[in-house]
Amino acid sequence: MGASCQPVAPVSVLGVEIAEKAFEGAPVLRDLRFDLAEGEVAALLGPSGCGKTTLLSLIAGLDTDFAGRIERPEGALAVVFQNPRLLPWRSLAQNIALIPGSGGMARARELLNAVGLAEAADQHPEKVSLGMQRRAALARALAMRPSLVLMDEPLVSLDAENVGVMRGLIRGLLAESGATALITTHDRREALALADRVLEIGDTPARMLRDRRSPLDREERRNTEDVEALYRAWFSDPARAAE
Repeated sequence: MGASCQPVAPVSVLGVEIAEKAFEGAPVLRDLRFDLAEGEVAALLGPSGCGKTTLLSLIAGLDTDFAGRIERPEGALAVVFQNPRLLPWRSLAQNIALIPGSGGMARARELLNAVGLAEAADQHPEKVSLGMQRRAALARALAMRPSLVLMDEPLVSLDAENVGVMRGLIRGLLAESGATALITTHDRREALALADRVLEIGDTPARMLRDRRSPLDREERRNTEDVEALYRAWFSDPARAAE
């Protein structure tokens, strides 16, 4: 008999174990543990002010003052902040081309075209809308071909039209790049529409409340009715909310 085929375990790209993170002695995060597999898109769901941005800063290495450990990928790590943080004296294309390893202006224009900003490539950030700046920041993050992308509330403060555009771009570009992603949000429907897995945190100090894998595949998550049905099952049905 031939050797039996064993399932291949997913490759872990990110390992997080936060025993405690405090500011001036006041704990903000405590006992938070999770791993993300290669190519996985996870939503970090929780109310505003619960510590989601703090956790992203720890994962990104922007803050190292905590008890615990974080294992990051060997490849590049990219962060998409709520504030796009584009250099105001540079054009959108120049902002991308400045990233080491981005491929220069030619690739910058290619990426801007991918996010629907080909005609705005030579505009400065102040001349375009917040939604367009967010799209440029997403293109800039992917310019370095990251192994891990961290997005902090990428759809906050956008109107309904821009939310739809950004959701589609995030889904498409992450699928194309194969990057692992962690996206913070306080919007439950947004989490269900974007993520393979939803990590729900809350309480004070914030801890993991639920870690659930979506039963919807990436194509099904494009369907508003499927997302709404899952929302009702997970968050509106008391019998299933605790699953």
